[in-house]
Amino acid sequence: MPHASDYPAVHGSLLVVEDDAELAGLLQDVLNMSGYDVVLAGSNADALACLSSERRIEAAILDLSVTDGTTLPVADRLRSDRVPYVFASGSACTLPDEHRWAPFFSKPFPITALINAVESCRATGVPYPVAVY
Repeated sequence: MPHASDYPAVHGSLLVVEDDAELAGLLQDVLNMSGYDVVLAGSNADALACLSSERRIEAAILDLSVTDGTTLPVADRLRSDRVPYVFASGSACTLPDEHRWAPFFSKPFPITALINAVESCRATGVPYPVAVY
């Protein structure tokens, strides 16, 4: 199991949008042990409320499909706020062009690969939209 000492650069608030309570709890435990301050949201409404609060979110893991629809509205908000994110889903899909830069993990996924992807996204940042003239 990963530990904070395995990822010395890991820190900060991580939003996890996952509607499976058991998986969300497991992710929270493992990510907390890895050094993150995890904020759980089980729906788009909860995630968007969190992003509208004063709390600073530094990265996010988004289950693509939650109880109130796809998390693309959350991804749109994160992208607008320049907050990096990764997708994790139990089903295959094609992401819209504006989100294809984000890593996509099919469930089940190795937690170390997920953490590495989150940290890589944090290091490189969210790409700026390409201007079309």
